[in-house]
Amino acid sequence: SLILIAYNFLPNVIGSVIADEGTGLMMIDELLPTILVTFLLEVMLIPLLTSFGLVEFIGTLIAPYMRKMFRVPGYAAIDALASFVGDGTIGIVVTDQQYEKGYYTQKEAAIIATSFSLVGISFAIMMADLLRLSHIFGYFYGSIVVCTILTGVVISRLPLKKFKDSYYKEGEAPNERDTSMSYALRLASDVAGRTKATKVLKDSFLKVLTIYVTFTPVIMLIGTIGLVLAEKTTVFQVITAPMVPFLEFIGFEREIAQYMAPSMIIGITDMWLPAVFIKDCPSELARFVIGGLTFSQLIYFSETGIILMNSKIGFNFFDVMKIFFLRSIVAFPMIYGVGLFMLKIGLLVN
Repeated sequence: SLILIAYNFLPNVIGSVIADEGTGLMMIDELLPTILVTFLLEVMLIPLLTSFGLVEFIGTLIAPYMRKMFRVPGYAAIDALASFVGDGTIGIVVTDQQYEKGYYTQKEAAIIATSFSLVGISFAIMMADLLRLSHIFGYFYGSIVVCTILTGVVISRLPLKKFKDSYYKEGEAPNERDTSMSYALRLASDVAGRTKATKVLKDSFLKVLTIYVTFTPVIMLIGTIGLVLAEKTTVFQVITAPMVPFLEFIGFEREIAQYMAPSMIIGITDMWLPAVFIKDCPSELARFVIGGLTFSQLIYFSETGIILMNSKIGFNFFDVMKIFFLRSIVAFPMIYGVGLFMLKIGLLVN
């Protein structure tokens, strides 16, 4: 499919839709190279976070706080760190690896994968620039982090009945009773001492190859389909038409509401699309709300959705869709509330 689109070996009618600069060529030229480089560099660097004791050290120290807030082990902080410095997909890969090692139960892994895979700060900078919010980037990204954390608190308390409190493999559950510095250092040292660098390097390389072979074609397919639907049809406008009156009711003008409605759910296909839809909207408040909501949703099929469905955690298509809409429902009032506050103090213009 890459060759067909890149060299336009497609019938004229199909080629004009799939091999367009706003659809298939956009995936090849802009999105796919970034994804491939991200996977290569960060999957190879993941062992620095997960295989040499850092997980055990940080996880032991903050376990009580993570358990109280999110009902997950302290080790989950590493997943969030991997996402922050890299990308949300990397956070999910880390979670899946930790689940297979026996650090999390299935339910804990499901919560972490759908609540801790923060979007990397580098992508947030690009998004803020496209949305013309660079002048308030600190407030923009800070709002995203806070709303994502609060959404995670809510999601972690939902009855996710499908996911069980059982481990992927039999073994002793992590000890969360001793949270002293000395125990954390001893545990981290033991893990680092048992780790063989050559084996870790080999496993990471094989993981990259698996991701390339397994995920790249699916990401290309799903991403292209989503872009075609977004750019060449009015599917999302029709689906979200009932949302326009709601947005008007809470204070947006009709023209602004028509910009916002499709942008609120089109992120299910790719995280970049909501910004493309809303970037020309004259309301700074609307651009802020959509940008913040897009990041807080976390789930999109061109990357994170596919990774979730191919993980060992047990997600299927409908699970991913359900989490996307649950996160949207929980996050929107928070983002909108923050936007109204910033509007009131003069940081945003409606």
